[in-house]
Amino acid sequence: ARPTQVNVYAFAVDPATVLLNAGPLARLPANADADPTAEKLEIGREVADALATELTARITALGFNAVRAEPETPVTAATLLVTGAFAKIDEGNRARRTVIGLGAGQSSLATSVRVLAPPGPAYRELLAFEARTDSGQLPGALVLGPAGAAAGAGTAAVVTSNAALGAVKSYRSAAAQQARQQADHIASELATYFARQGWIAPARRP
Repeated sequence: ARPTQVNVYAFAVDPATVLLNAGPLARLPANADADPTAEKLEIGREVADALATELTARITALGFNAVRAEPETPVTAATLLVTGAFAKIDEGNRARRTVIGLGAGQSSLATSVRVLAPPGPAYRELLAFEARTDSGQLPGALVLGPAGAAAGAGTAAVVTSNAALGAVKSYRSAAAQQARQQADHIASELATYFARQGWIAPARRP
């Protein structure tokens, strides 16, 4: 049945998967005493929050009651859960992106996405796929790669893209800026699945 609510959770972040800005300014003496683990955690939190917030808005645009969920957010038998984990958060080299462009020093973001349904005491996986974005060629237009076909429970698909960061300036870190583009691709993959279930019209996209 069509879910009455879609809970969107912040994806899990392992600091070991976060690669900090490799530009020369990051190695200045003034930054020498910075705690890299704390910086990785801060970037991870920003990226996770950005992706969950952007994805919630796109699922709402598909006509669902989407909620930016916390662990304590109520879950009923009619709730769909969207969750996942970051496989890589790479800030790249900001100086090379700014000065050279054309893909040099690109930042990148990779996530594993899971859609779950609670039939009872245990959750069951309805859909699983990976999404990847990178900063691509700067400056430049948005270039979309081929989208993998997520074909049902337990099936892994891959959604790839290049995202020009010049159009997105509302987040501090490069990877958090990319979260907006990645939310677009995740939502598109979800829309395909939702249409297959008869929950939305096939042509509808966020």
